Amino acid sequence: MKKFIFSIWLSPHSLLILATLMWAGHANVLKVSIDELSPMLLMGLRWVGCLLILCFFLWSDVIEYIPSVKKRLTWVAMMGGIGMAGFTICLVVAAHSTSAINLGITQSFIPALVMIVGFVILGTSISKVQGFGLVLSLFGALILVSKGSTQAIVNLKFNSGDIIMLIGCFCYAGYTLGLTKRIEMPPTVMFVFFSFFASLTLSICIFIEFLAGDLILPGLRGAAIVLYCIIFPSILAQTFFMRGVELIGANRAGLYVNLVPVFTALLAVIFLSEQLFIFHVISLILVLSGIFITEKFKEKSEKKLS
Repeated sequence: MKKFIFSIWLSPHSLLILATLMWAGHANVLKVSIDELSPMLLMGLRWVGCLLILCFFLWSDVIEYIPSVKKRLTWVAMMGGIGMAGFTICLVVAAHSTSAINLGITQSFIPALVMIVGFVILGTSISKVQGFGLVLSLFGALILVSKGSTQAIVNLKFNSGDIIMLIGCFCYAGYTLGLTKRIEMPPTVMFVFFSFFASLTLSICIFIEFLAGDLILPGLRGAAIVLYCIIFPSILAQTFFMRGVELIGANRAGLYVNLVPVFTALLAVIFLSEQLFIFHVISLILVLSGIFITEKFKEKSEKKLS
């Protein structure tokens, strides 16, 4: 069992696929969470829960790395309070003023933003293979969120919600790139510090939600939803993603984000009894092909760039 777990920890592809699968599960759970508890409270409890659980198991490690965090406090605060929490907040707010198709398409831009922002700000190179893999997987994601209809894309109308979601995508692209400049410490310990600042940001949002009279406290079902969100899309998925970026870099790891809308649709078919269509299958094939091409020919591309 230990060998199996260790083999997964050494495999960026396994880690990133598991991370995107857990995030897709989170998207489906959010559908079930409607009226069970208010959105900001859900996200706030998610990050606070992560912080408390991880501190319980890793407190001695957290104390050990506090001096290192103090030296780069601004970076840590931005990664947790803006990168992780910012994307979550933008997703929740945008969902109230734009369509599901628009949300899906906008999130599909994250891998592209990772490459573009990395190229502009950090000078990260983009190989032809990476560019082709990106376009292919992005096209697959577009097919999914438009349900295979070009008319759905042509008839898109953009509003404030789309702009908010795009801001959220920049937050997560910045977070992904920021991981390449990480402090030398275990991903789980780093996630403790990120969770602390994410909790601070969401605490402010919960207070605003309370003042607006929109706060809904969770019942038993709501508590189960919170527990799922703490363990799987937060602690495990974020740790796996950080490890994946550490192993293969932001550009290649970011490409896996296009699996999220694909897995979301497939899980909805299995657990929410939604219907499976041919465009789901085509989308999955294209996204996986884009990732496969990037990984298969990465060595040749890297040799040309070196």
